[in-house]
Amino acid sequence: MIYPPNPVPAFKFEGKLEQKAISGKISRFMPDTSVMVTKDNIDTFLTTAHEKPKVLLFSNKKSPPTIWKALSTETVFKRTVSFGFVTEDQTDIVQRFKITKFPSVVMQRGGAAAVKEPYKGDMNFLGLKEWVNLHSESGMGDKLFSNSGGKEESLEEAKPWLAQEVPELTAKSQQ
Repeated sequence: MIYPPNPVPAFKFEGKLEQKAISGKISRFMPDTSVMVTKDNIDTFLTTAHEKPKVLLFSNKKSPPTIWKALSTETVFKRTVSFGFVTEDQTDIVQRFKITKFPSVVMQRGGAAAVKEPYKGDMNFLGLKEWVNLHSESGMGDKLFSNSGGKEESLEEAKPWLAQEVPELTAKSQQ
């Protein structure tokens, strides 16, 4: 029996009882919270949720692998890290991050996107999880509160120029 997430009902697996066949069927039901990053949404992806590290997988495949789906839906990472998936045909982004081989994983973190750190370990779930976990903060807050009282806003709404590649000059950014 396979028990996918709701609302899909449980069903009996009909096929060869081999690892590849079973894992292929199960991985179709695995949720994916990573973002398909393109040249149109790269700046938005990198500037939203400024306090969260951004982890990008550059791949020659057309869809995220099961490992990436599992990392992006991991309980703590879902709140504290943003995962992106970039295909090799997005040449502008590949050149921007200086990617030469596929697959590659890069983490961008820090104020004003200060640190771009490539992953140098083995491409397996535990290795990637430990590497990402070093920079995820399990108790981090997503919101800022103003001193004048009550109004709550996210960091990217309050100070978006800190994470933009070409900061926009506004009345708020000059202070």
